[in-house]
Amino acid sequence: MANMYGMDNYTHVDPAIYYSDTNIPGPGVEPGLWEVSLCVQCTCVDECGTTCACLEASGGQNYINHLLSDEKLSASSFLLECNDLCKCSTNCGNRVVQLGPRRSLSTFLTSLRGYGLKTTSHVQRGSFICEYAGEVISREEARRRALHDGVNYIFVLKEHTSNSVSETIIDPTCIGNIGRYVNHSCQPNAAVVPVYIDCPVPKLAIFALSDIKPDEEITYDYASGSAEIGTSPCFCQTKSCRNFLPFNKDLLC
Repeated sequence: MANMYGMDNYTHVDPAIYYSDTNIPGPGVEPGLWEVSLCVQCTCVDECGTTCACLEASGGQNYINHLLSDEKLSASSFLLECNDLCKCSTNCGNRVVQLGPRRSLSTFLTSLRGYGLKTTSHVQRGSFICEYAGEVISREEARRRALHDGVNYIFVLKEHTSNSVSETIIDPTCIGNIGRYVNHSCQPNAAVVPVYIDCPVPKLAIFALSDIKPDEEITYDYASGSAEIGTSPCFCQTKSCRNFLPFNKDLLC
């Protein structure tokens, strides 16, 4: 496990893009959010079990042998990993995303979709691949950027609770990590899952939906459950292709 993940030492193909291995506060977002600790911390000793407060808040076990459980992989809910204030060991099985991205990732130039991301080694279903990190911005700033530059890389995460809907918007266009190179596919082999660790700002963690072979491109569905499609053609070339890329029209309203 330790050999598969590690510090984020990746770089961008374009030196004009600033590399950030994690989310940073952008326009319209309060930087103090990154200083706020989550109210959930466990008091487990060494490994976390069924009574772990973090696992209880997540609705049960997140990982089995460091692989995201099938239940969590198919659900549209968040995960809560143990954090720096927890009493458990740093080797606890509920610490995966915080270990960093896989070491085997590589950018490459695709034939039709610009740069993409692939793996140079086998990736098992449920494995954490990397984070989709960038500037966390307000809806107003996202709308301004979308009108000026197009939606492109902007990711809108909506989390529904019984009383409200929270929204996190991440844009890695100019500041971000290697996750920005993951292309869309209507038949993806990866999915984005919100993961909370040390603060109220979720990480967008990319997990393998299926086994991924060496040199196979990593993709996820930009629709994120939305049926909206835009006018830009989709070049995923899969049997399930919807012909056009997903589009979040809310940003242009």
